[in-house]
Amino acid sequence: MHLSRSANSVPGVQIAAALLAAGVMCATPATGALSEGDSACLGCHGQEGLSKTFAQGESLPLRVDAAAFEGSVHAPLGCTACHSDVDLKAHPGAGKAFDSVRAYALAKAAVCQQCHEDAFKQHEGSVHARRMREGSALAPTCTGCHGAHAVTPKTAYQTCVGCHSAALAAHQKWLPNAALHHAAVSCAACHAPAALRMVDLRLHDPATKTWAVEKPGKPWFEKLARSVDADGNGLDAREFLDLVKRINPEGTAAPKTFRGRIELRTNAEAHRLADKAGAIRACDGCHRDGAEPFRNVTVSVTGPDGRPLRHAAQQEILSSASAVASLPEFYAIGGTRNTLLDVLFVLALLAGVGFPLGHLAVRWLLRKYRA
Repeated sequence: MHLSRSANSVPGVQIAAALLAAGVMCATPATGALSEGDSACLGCHGQEGLSKTFAQGESLPLRVDAAAFEGSVHAPLGCTACHSDVDLKAHPGAGKAFDSVRAYALAKAAVCQQCHEDAFKQHEGSVHARRMREGSALAPTCTGCHGAHAVTPKTAYQTCVGCHSAALAAHQKWLPNAALHHAAVSCAACHAPAALRMVDLRLHDPATKTWAVEKPGKPWFEKLARSVDADGNGLDAREFLDLVKRINPEGTAAPKTFRGRIELRTNAEAHRLADKAGAIRACDGCHRDGAEPFRNVTVSVTGPDGRPLRHAAQQEILSSASAVASLPEFYAIGGTRNTLLDVLFVLALLAGVGFPLGHLAVRWLLRKYRA
């Protein structure tokens, strides 16, 4: 393999390597949030056109977007955490030879395993791992799902649709209200059938139509949740209502609400995906009294890095009046175990049917009276 660069890059990758070894940046300085060493790496790897060519002629871009890396969950670890094998004094050098981009990606997965052992153990039993062992070139590697340098927390749906773009259309053929299921139920909640699930009520901002996010350096949610949950045994219905009121002081123009999602209790279990034949298809997995996901409840807000910050809650909040605004995303009559919602649904149904019937009856009576 060999390295190439664009015509407008600074002179020579070899010169850049020497500057790196000296700890000197060879391009635009970083924004300040990255370490001096990372800024030195990105000084060269931030250049357009820098690439690596493998034996079979495939080219791998080596440019790393500094802003994207700075906003990733790996930024605090720095470049050397994943690239500890790089000797700056000899860099770039020939490096280890790979035939293709695929071979390189498979080899680099071992680096991810150093920190994510639990996820790897789950992945070994997945349909993706089986396809990989069978030699499928389409079976995703770690970076195929999570990216390389711009790794940020995403919902399983956002990750999965990158490859499974036809998933929604396929589900619409048999799944009632498929779009709502995709919005409110994690893909892995059905496609990792052995995993343990839960209901997560996450704070949503209707003004921006996005999840509410804590600002960096200004944590507030966990402190507030702990102060409301004085006994520390999880938020009960009264405490949950108190939390909502504190988040939305009187007079708030666009009150924030908690929107329900069915998630996995342990994120690593999302890697143990079954093939579609093994996925959960029975409605009563969720829509029945005592369903497993509804026995474990949390409330959460999105942290500055995109990961949810969760606080435990008691199961009873899902059947309380204070949770009515939190359940429409996955409400099904008789299935969510919220009697108030069931009563309101039946009343709305009766009103919907009764109004036109009453209208017809009045017209018939008036016609008879005039006659």
